[in-house]
Amino acid sequence: MSRTLPYVLFLAMSRNQEKHFLALKSEMPVDGVVLNAKHPGWGETVRALCWVWKNRDRLPEWLSFRVDKGRLNNGAHGRWFQFGLALRIAHLMAGIFREADQRRPDVLFVLNGEHYKQKAVIAWAKAEGIKLAYLELGYLPNTMVLDGEGINFANGMPRKPEFYRAYQPQGMKVDSNLVRRPPRTPVGEPITLPERYIFVPFQVYDDTQILIHSPWIKSMERLHDVLEKTVDSLPSDTVFVVKEHPTSKRSYPELHGRHPRILYANANDTQQLIEKSLGVITINSTVGIESLLLGRPVITLGNACYNIEGLVSHADNENELAALLQNPDGLDFDEELIRHFVAWLGEAYLVPGRWPDYTPEYPARMRKRLDEILRGESF
Repeated sequence: MSRTLPYVLFLAMSRNQEKHFLALKSEMPVDGVVLNAKHPGWGETVRALCWVWKNRDRLPEWLSFRVDKGRLNNGAHGRWFQFGLALRIAHLMAGIFREADQRRPDVLFVLNGEHYKQKAVIAWAKAEGIKLAYLELGYLPNTMVLDGEGINFANGMPRKPEFYRAYQPQGMKVDSNLVRRPPRTPVGEPITLPERYIFVPFQVYDDTQILIHSPWIKSMERLHDVLEKTVDSLPSDTVFVVKEHPTSKRSYPELHGRHPRILYANANDTQQLIEKSLGVITINSTVGIESLLLGRPVITLGNACYNIEGLVSHADNENELAALLQNPDGLDFDEELIRHFVAWLGEAYLVPGRWPDYTPEYPARMRKRLDEILRGESF
């Protein structure tokens, strides 16, 4: 750890994030300031408005996720709504300018980074040559990830299998007990699982993973349609078992029972659904990595950071998926590559623990990752 503490500008999107970042600032430790994006205080408003006007051509890019989410949920998304979002960006940038004028940060620290306010501040930081640290939920149980390039498909994880084959596992035991998420609404009773099935977990319909990183499947209804069109490619004794995402605000009762070989198991335990399956189809969920951890082959349909040759199979369209489903027992599953990949995640990349329950290793490993980002180290 360097003797001079790095100066970090933490951008919190909520009171809870503010508490989390204040704890990290104290315990890593680092110097810096935690700025709440909802309550940034006042600064040079005219300067901030001029900055937004100068960057007006980038507003559609910054606002796209928020606008798409509003449209999907029958909420506000029109021109005047977008004008209001631009004013909120200006209010935040006034606070950013105030803090940066007092002391230029070494790094901007954000959770996720896809919020429209975050996108604007990230654009400013890149233009100023300020490094970025993106925090997100980790890909193994009870972990977080801190990356200097982005989250999910945009992160800095190596995509070549040779990198992971060359990594020498240090023997750390990886927790294979998945975190159980209680459903938002009652889901009935578990079903009796068939002998042979492919498990297909739904994802949150308005999440960045679907709206940004899923090129050909933009909704769970579309995913179900793809399953209907490809189910006959499976052997006759094999079916799809689907589970809706437990925290999604949208449910899909109209899809249940629509096809006799597509079963819904919303009340069944996800870990059991994975372990008893022949394999797992996911767009790009962390369930894919969890499935590898639990010893099951994976087919991805979207842009996933673990789309690595030999690690998973991938389908860019219905025809490619149908071809893979013809022999579900023969899906790629390189145990040695998976062992090295999971070991690298747990030992070198991910940060063990999650706010607010963590051990002293959490801020220590977070600081180690932050120092690596500040030094510009890549994998």
